[in-house]
Amino acid sequence: MQDLKTLLVECRIPQSTPRIDEVNDIAKAADYNVVGQVIQNRKTVDPAYCVGEGKLDEIRKTIEKDSIEAVIFTRQLSAGQIFRIKKKLGDRVRILDRNLLILEIFEKRSATKETMLQVTLARLRYTFSWGRESVRMRGIAGEQTGPSGPGEYPYEAYEAMSRKRISKIEGQLRDIRSRKAHLREHRGKSGFRIVAMAGYTQSGKTTLFNRLASESKEVGLGPFTTLSTFARKVSTSSDMKSSDSFIIIDSIGFIEDLNPLLLNAFHTTLSELSNSDLILLFVDSSDEILTLKRKLLASRKIMDKEISGVPFLICINKVDVVTREHLDKVLEETRKVFDVEEILEISSKTGVNVPDLLCRISERLAPAAMTV
Repeated sequence: MQDLKTLLVECRIPQSTPRIDEVNDIAKAADYNVVGQVIQNRKTVDPAYCVGEGKLDEIRKTIEKDSIEAVIFTRQLSAGQIFRIKKKLGDRVRILDRNLLILEIFEKRSATKETMLQVTLARLRYTFSWGRESVRMRGIAGEQTGPSGPGEYPYEAYEAMSRKRISKIEGQLRDIRSRKAHLREHRGKSGFRIVAMAGYTQSGKTTLFNRLASESKEVGLGPFTTLSTFARKVSTSSDMKSSDSFIIIDSIGFIEDLNPLLLNAFHTTLSELSNSDLILLFVDSSDEILTLKRKLLASRKIMDKEISGVPFLICINKVDVVTREHLDKVLEETRKVFDVEEILEISSKTGVNVPDLLCRISERLAPAAMTV
């Protein structure tokens, strides 16, 4: 799918959050060659085509004129919308929505058996109705013979096959998660405290992980550089004594309005966070204030829903690239959302205030602090 000439399409309604810049970043990270954008302002989303039929006709002409190979919609599309859009634009053009694009980059970045299974499961669940509808329509057109005997619609066989595959993957994931749960239990019995890094995607977690753990994980690949959890031993002092050591975990970044089927696929990552002793919640200070507000609210929502009850320390990251005036606004907005006093200003890249962060971690993990 590399280097496909791609058009981004957004239907923007009142009070909706613009997604086109975010989708543009994700598309480029997934190696799509974004050559244009179409934004339509409407009172409501068109139930048939997402954008209006007239706008879709304009998009079709652009596709023909510029040899566009893929069209990515920033909104979630229903099965019916997908088929109507494809009928209008032609089968030659690849049609995706934001969720399918995210799944593609998940597939591209998957590096372990667990993440590969999780992504496959998410895709099967998310596209189940799409495939069912496609096969069902062919069945209604006359292809009514299935593998289970005469008279069976193909979509019934498709559903049975998909459910069987989903069940098999769920079983494989349960086995993997059981083994990882035992590993977490072993860590606890060994006396190691666990510090997990969380925050919106591209907030700089992996850069700090590399600095603290002397690792060289790839960074700068765009959204979702990290998909699997990575755990390493870190010490707050130079002699690596057990009492001064902890396990640090790098995990997948948060994202706003992720479809529940995709979010559930990464249950293990969230389990790692919920089983930690302390969470470092990263905030990207280089974001514009409106973007920052959205990301803060999204992070708060995920924290409250998935990992409530775990102590956390907010790290305002990338302070090396912003002005003091902007940083003060970031602090103000962060406190509005999280209502906390202690916030650290750090730079994962340059190491600014990282020694202070290690001291704060040590204080938070001290036995007396953990029993309060």
